[in-house]
Amino acid sequence: MEYRRLGRSGLMVSPLVLGTMNFGNPTSREESFRMIDRAIETGINLVDSADVYAEGESERILGEALARNGKRKDIFITSKVFMSTGPGPNDAGNSKHHILESCEASLKRLRTDYIDIYFLHRTDFDIPQEESLGALDLLVRQGKVRYIGSSTHPAWRIVEALWISDRHHYPKLTCEQPPYNLLDRRIENEIIPMCRVYDLGLITWSPLAQGVLAGRYQDPFNLPDGSRGTLKPVYAERITQRGIEVSLKLEERAKGKGYTVAQLSVAWVLTQTGVTGAIIGPRTLGQLEDLLPSADIKLDESDFRFCDKLVPPGTNVSNHFNTSLWMK
Repeated sequence: MEYRRLGRSGLMVSPLVLGTMNFGNPTSREESFRMIDRAIETGINLVDSADVYAEGESERILGEALARNGKRKDIFITSKVFMSTGPGPNDAGNSKHHILESCEASLKRLRTDYIDIYFLHRTDFDIPQEESLGALDLLVRQGKVRYIGSSTHPAWRIVEALWISDRHHYPKLTCEQPPYNLLDRRIENEIIPMCRVYDLGLITWSPLAQGVLAGRYQDPFNLPDGSRGTLKPVYAERITQRGIEVSLKLEERAKGKGYTVAQLSVAWVLTQTGVTGAIIGPRTLGQLEDLLPSADIKLDESDFRFCDKLVPPGTNVSNHFNTSLWMK
């Protein structure tokens, strides 16, 4: 495994990041344990989680897995805060109250004393960033969080956060985590250049465009039973006819090179300028095994030209920012 520097943190992380969103629902505990062990065995040293995945069960599974295999010191754990974790009016957002409460709950579920990278899961336009960063500063000083990051934030909010941290001597964001795949390339316009200028790591989510770039969908109006697209309208919106057409053309290219379309899709993300890593979220050990070779695939200029014709740089044929109304 060739490790990459995660921006200003200086941490060396694997380009493939194990995502845990499926752990606990639909993936069973035992299958999740097998995937965690296998990922660590292959050199993956960054595991991504969040307080809301499977209503906290994902973090519990990850914590139990690391207690069983004794590998906590060998990997970096992330978690996130912002989404609603309860019925109360203060059970969501980036207030100091919610950040501190959610971090304590995540630590207990993860069975650990610290979270390596703690992300603001979305930006909160109702809370001054001074308050959010002040809460994260407290967690860092308490030793409960080591690094902080942002997920799916506008570039200008990240720059504002860096300026506030400078002014108040708070810890600075070290990483942004946006959606990025061949079907939605809009982070190339502002977010990637911003990360390069300010030396931020870039860990992207949904490299397979929610399974479209794994060939799992043939018709946006007839989704397979049990697929993510059937779970929530926000997921179904990301599956478009144009996206499926791109996937089919990319699949032909992949077969000609001896890869699966999923492998080529992840490899394309990993070879983009400024990208540190990509979060893969397999449901099964078999899916994990299929994606592992992606980190070793080398694309040539003809591959990049082919992909640019399918979806030009900076454009999109599917909206993976549809949980963030600031992206138009």
